[in-house]
Parts: sequence; structure tokens; C-alpha cells
Amino acid sequence: IMPSLVGSEMCIRDRSNIKLESGPGGGMQIVRWNGKQAGDERKEAGNMQNTDAVVWTKKLVSIESTNPGKEEHEIAGFLEQEILAALPESGELKKDYTKEGRPILMAVLPGETKEELVFICHMDTVPITGGWTKNPLGEDGENGRFFGRGSCDMKSGLASALCAFLEAAAQVKETGKAPRRTLKWIGTSDEEGDMTGAERVIELGWVTKDSLVMDTEPTDGEIQTAHKGRYWFEVTMRGKAAHASRPEQGMDAIAGMACMLASARNRMKELKEDAFLGRSTIVFGEIRGGVHPYQVPAECKVSVDMRVVPPYHIEDVKALLEAAAKDAAKEIPGLKAEIQITGNRPPIAHHEDAEMLARIRAAVEEATGKAPVVSAFPGYTDTAVIAGTTGNCNCLSYGPGTLAMAHKADEYVDETDIRRCQKVYETLLELSLIHI
Repeated sequence: IMPSLVGSEMCIRDRSNIKLESGPGGGMQIVRWNGKQAGDERKEAGNMQNTDAVVWTKKLVSIESTNPGKEEHEIAGFLEQEILAALPESGELKKDYTKEGRPILMAVLPGETKEELVFICHMDTVPITGGWTKNPLGEDGENGRFFGRGSCDMKSGLASALCAFLEAAAQVKETGKAPRRTLKWIGTSDEEGDMTGAERVIELGWVTKDSLVMDTEPTDGEIQTAHKGRYWFEVTMRGKAAHASRPEQGMDAIAGMACMLASARNRMKELKEDAFLGRSTIVFGEIRGGVHPYQVPAECKVSVDMRVVPPYHIEDVKALLEAAAKDAAKEIPGLKAEIQITGNRPPIAHHEDAEMLARIRAAVEEATGKAPVVSAFPGYTDTAVIAGTTGNCNCLSYGPGTLAMAHKADEYVDETDIRRCQKVYETLLELSLIHI
């Protein structure tokens, strides 16, 4: 944790002069590109100076970045050095931290205009738990499969996007010509947690409502554009304790909660479906109540997970729960329900006319010879946070691997999938950004 750096954005970009920057612990570090220090830094950083996304995937998986666990500090430091070693004179690298001290990175190739295309990739993975038969920090398997935690979610996607960025950087360095629009690669933290890295990226203005943004989550070869809203609640039902032999003297909070949950399920069925995302859903993931088998329970708590399609938002579904609580109170008069919002991520609609969708469609078809399938993303991603916060309609997902293997023991990605995505990303840049 580096609390002295929170809110202090570092910019590493001047190759011709000595520049003092904020360093770990609030100290200063010297970045110099025409002197001993620059040469030493480049030698240390230059061990990955290639753009083979399979090689990069294996290296990144070998660096544990579990969340919770070791987090992103080591992998961010590695990426920082490697990107610095590859940037042209015009390029820049920025580093910042969430309020919890988690690192985020942004590499930039400035373009001829302020229009920008952004790759955004999370550096963290879920923890390494039991059940593994392969090395969770990387192991080659049969038929071109590579195993390891984060191999599909999403270090292979990170590697593919970064290699495409580095290819563009090499071209800028060779030709001296800037991209037609600005190109950014962003590495976030805490995507597998509270998504505070994406929130910090938005706060800093690294992405805006007008950016073309793509994350590289595993999408089974599809382009995925829309997300159900993710709303979380904790509901506490308060009744009155009494002896179980005299239930009429109490108010059964567990029975009341049962009435409320049944009503909530029925009310969810009445919500309109979305043509692209389908139905809204509700799940009660955890429930606690009562203190003794022979006592009318005075309290019951339940966690509620609602995945909601447009046009519904947090106020709509909270009102639905409040109506369900009133239904319970009709059955057991005197019950009181407290409804607390614990998570608020709005739904993201599909935009068929979005520019980013048209560009990635063209790139996929050009690179693979096949028209891509476009579908909804089952979960919630960094691009969903960006879209929901800024109102950006040009956010989507396309990356190697299958979501069916994400977060599981013996997680893997097919190397052919990595190469496909790297080719698509490079084609996207060739079609959209770079002077050929």
C-alpha cells in the first residue's frame, strides 16, 4: 500500500530531460533517457521486447496477482518497465493508485486528433483455490492449451491487447508518424473485487464519454456489448420474539421474510423483458435468522442479487422490494423491513449503431474471414462501469478464452485463441488508427 501516492498521478514521458516523479512512499524518482540511469532501466526492462502474445501470456500468468491475495503491485511494476522500454519519443506512461493503494497504468500513443481508442485490461485475478491438477502459475497442456490462474480471465487478453499496442508503438518509432487518433492501453486493478481501478480511471479522465473502449474479457469468439444491471441489497426483517408454544404472542421474522421473498420473485416476473438482454432475475444468496429452535425469531437477514435489464434502475427495484415487504406485513402485521443498498451497477443497453461495434466487427471479419456473433456479456466488466458512469455508448468486450473456464480450477486458454485475438486487435488498429 502506498497511501502517499493516492491521487498523485505520475507521468513518465520526457525522454530528453531529467524529470522528477513521485516514487513509492512519497519520495522522488529520477526518470532519465539520455544517461546511465536510462540505459540501466532499459537493460533491466528489455527481457520481453517482443510482441508474441502467447509468450507474454505465459510470463504474466507466472506473476501472481490474486485478488484478494498478492494483488497487482508486482505485475504492474513489470508492465511499467516493459512499456517504458518500448515507447517512442512521443509516447507516455502514467501510473496512479486507487484510494486503497492499488496501482493502475496507462500507456499512450498521442494521435493527430483528440479522438481515442482504448484497450482496458484488468491486471488482477481471482484467488488460487483448491482442485488444481495443473500449475496455477502456468503449465503447457495438450492440444495447444495453456493452464494457469488468469490464463483466460484475462491475462491472455491483456497480453494480446498490449502486444497490438507495442506493435503500434514500434511503427510510430520507426516512421515518426502519429496515429490518426490517440491509442491508449490501460491496466486496471480490483476488477475481480469492487472495480475501484476502473472508477479511478474515470475520475482521472483517462476515459471519457467519447472514448472508443474495449476490454479483453473472454468472450468465446463473440463480440459482447451489453450488461444486465447488478444491484445488491441486504434486507433485515424485524419481528417480535416469543416462546414457540405461544407464536401468537410474537411476530415471526423468518416467516415474514419467506412471504417477502416469494412476493419479490413474483413481482420480478412482471418486469418487461429486453429484446437483447432477456429477463431480469433475482437470487437470495444468503439468509440468517433466529437464535433458538424453540423461539419465534425476532430477526431475519437476507442478501439479494438482482440482475436487471433496461429500462429499470436502482429506484425501481428497491421499490419492488419495498412493495414485497408490505405484502409480508399484510400476512404478519407489525413486521418491519429495512432495505439497504450494498451494490449499484446500472444496466448497459446494446447500441447497434455504435462506432466501436462497427470497427471491431470489421476487424474480426477482416482478420478471421467470418462475420462475428454479437451478444450480451453475462457478467459485469470494467467497460460496463465506464459505460454506466459516463454514459459512453462505445464500450464492449472481445477477448480470448471462454467465460466457462474463468475462476475455475485448471483454468486454461487455447493458444490459437490468443493468436486470433492478437490478429484481430492488430487489424483493428490498422483499419482505424495507424498510417500504413
